[in-house]
Amino acid sequence: MSHERGGTPIYDGPFNPDVTPPVKARSGHILLEGRRSYKDLSRVYPEIHRKVVEVNRPFTKESEPLMPEVLLEENLRDLKADRKPGGYNRQDAFGLRLIFPIPGEGRPEFYFSKPARCQEVVQITEQVSLLLKRRGIRHTVEYDRLQLGVPRGLPGMPPMGAAGTPPSIS
Repeated sequence: MSHERGGTPIYDGPFNPDVTPPVKARSGHILLEGRRSYKDLSRVYPEIHRKVVEVNRPFTKESEPLMPEVLLEENLRDLKADRKPGGYNRQDAFGLRLIFPIPGEGRPEFYFSKPARCQEVVQITEQVSLLLKRRGIRHTVEYDRLQLGVPRGLPGMPPMGAAGTPPSIS
C-alpha cells in the first residue's frame, strides 16, 4: 500500500506490487516498525556492514585496512546494548554512508546516502530491506527524505550542474 508524506512514497518493502522503488536516489531510509529497537538489528548488522564495506571498497584508504572491522565491533557493541550506533560515516567524497540518525519519531531508523542521486543507494536499500524481511524484522522503506540543499561540487569546483563562470570579485 502506498502512502504519501511530503510527496515521498512510503512502502512496506522491495516487492510491493503497488509501488516500485525509484531508479536513483540520494538516500534510502529503513524505519523499523512496531516495538523494534536497535537490539533487533544486532543479528543482521554484520551482513549490512559487509555490504556497505563492499560498496566502499574502491574508496577505502590503504592506510586504514582494519577500520571496517573496528567500526563493525563498535557498532555491534552499541546495538547489543540497545544504543544508537555510529554507522559507517567515512569522509570519502563519493563513498556510501550508513547513518543512524537520532530517532525523531521514537522508532529506530537508518539510511544509506551518497552525495548524488545514484542506483547504488536504491540497490543496497532494497537488498537490506529483503534481508530484514527474511529475518522477520518489520520495517518500511522510504527514499530521499533528507532535507538536502543543492548538490555541492568537490572543494574548489563549482556546484554540480552550475553553468557559467565563477563570480568576479570587485
